[in-house]
Amino acid sequence: MRTVADLMITNLVTLKENDSLAKAKELMQEKNIRNIPITNEEGQCVGMLTQREYLRHAFYLVSQFGTQLLSKKEQQTPIANVMNRDILTVTPSTDLDMAAEFFIENKYGCLPVTEDDRLIGILTPVDFVKLAHQMLTKNA
Repeated sequence: MRTVADLMITNLVTLKENDSLAKAKELMQEKNIRNIPITNEEGQCVGMLTQREYLRHAFYLVSQFGTQLLSKKEQQTPIANVMNRDILTVTPSTDLDMAAEFFIENKYGCLPVTEDDRLIGILTPVDFVKLAHQMLTKNA
């Protein structure tokens, strides 16, 4: 049986709760990513900032302050005000079929992978697409 450890991404981009929304936006654009795990000083995953949450808050800022002040307000907004703290994590030993079921049944864009309460990787639906592609081309 394959596990999350076989598929997870370990080259992580993370931010801290007091980093700005502007920094998160810049990272998402620069690295072409949609999910950023938020960690504390001990390396524990305390939340996730998704592209969806970022956009929801950006629209709120525009509605309150207009487009002219958006960049300034993003600089002033800590990620802690926007991130999702209600996250589900998996371990490296979690079966891939269980992780796949989670993605099928829920609308999360990624699963943080933790070991001993420390963030060590993430798993995304794209990782499953890559696996499927690899399996299809191997069997062709």
